[in-house]
Amino acid sequence: MELSIALPILILLVAGVIELGRGYSFAMAASNAARDGARHVAGKVSATNGPGLASMCNLVTADLRAVTQTVTCPTQINHAPPFVVGVDYAKPAAGQAVVAVYCGTSLNCAGAAVARLYQSEVDVYVYYGFSDLNLLGGGITISGSSRATTSW
Repeated sequence: MELSIALPILILLVAGVIELGRGYSFAMAASNAARDGARHVAGKVSATNGPGLASMCNLVTADLRAVTQTVTCPTQINHAPPFVVGVDYAKPAAGQAVVAVYCGTSLNCAGAAVARLYQSEVDVYVYYGFSDLNLLGGGITISGSSRATTSW
């Protein structure tokens, strides 16, 4: 009798801890991808001030491969953060990621070799739609999203 009363509560607690761990794992993956992307796109090469958005998108997609295969990248935004969902970028569906980038005064985060973009702002946001866990046949739903921000 006591087990039948305590077991549902115990199952909910264990499922909640597992879901919290999953959420933290996805948030760390999004954060690492944003940091790597910002570091990469801010790097200077001999011909330009940065490798450009396509190169950064390939790096972020590779970083997120363990979490999701669907990455919309990059969405370039022409104003400094904060970015507004639905206006500046599309809200990611569950299990998908959207990368939004602000390149400061640079076009395509590449720039010309002549005009150095010293201390120019580069912001990379990775938005991940967290796929929810339905407990007890959908009676309890845990959902959320993860956003990671990196400025370089």
